[in-house]
Amino acid sequence: MEEIASIEPGQSTKCIPPGLLHHHLLPVKLALWCNGKKYPVKLRPDIGYFNKTTSQWMLKSLVNKESHLPGMFEYERRCTFTDHIREMNSDKGDSSLTKDKFLVICKSLAVKMLSNANLFLVSVDMPVASNLDDASGLRLRFSSEILSNSIPCLITITIEGNCSEPLNVTIKVNCEETVFGLNLLNRIVNFLVEPSITHL
Repeated sequence: MEEIASIEPGQSTKCIPPGLLHHHLLPVKLALWCNGKKYPVKLRPDIGYFNKTTSQWMLKSLVNKESHLPGMFEYERRCTFTDHIREMNSDKGDSSLTKDKFLVICKSLAVKMLSNANLFLVSVDMPVASNLDDASGLRLRFSSEILSNSIPCLITITIEGNCSEPLNVTIKVNCEETVFGLNLLNRIVNFLVEPSITHL
């Protein structure tokens, strides 16, 4: 048990107690003692870190595995993504800086995904269209494995909409662990719709 001898009002301290999380749905129960009183605390783990990155899923094997996990092992949701718009707008005042809109979208999505879950970016499919502002068809594929049993968890993100506007994003998760797959899908939707905080 870790103990903090004393702390003054307004002060803060940091400690890192070790813990074993058995399941992504079950919170860790802690007892916090302060001035002789016991306070129960529940820590809910982030499901994004109950999987591990794996680079073994190259595009061909990922697509093949996806085709073997249809129906009850495939889950899909839609949401709106806006993180790319801020960077698009920052270039408008400087004509000498013209960024590739597709790359801006890919970077924004990849950063959001990789900073919120242990994933490996397998591939990016770029659309071919006469309208350079149309991002429809842009697709990012990610792979991972569940830590406890090494079951693969495959994620495909497909984009629809114009580059300079909020994008309609379809997230598809293929995973044989049904409860884990559904919870991971919901977690991904939650952090994709949440605007990123930028520090000026």
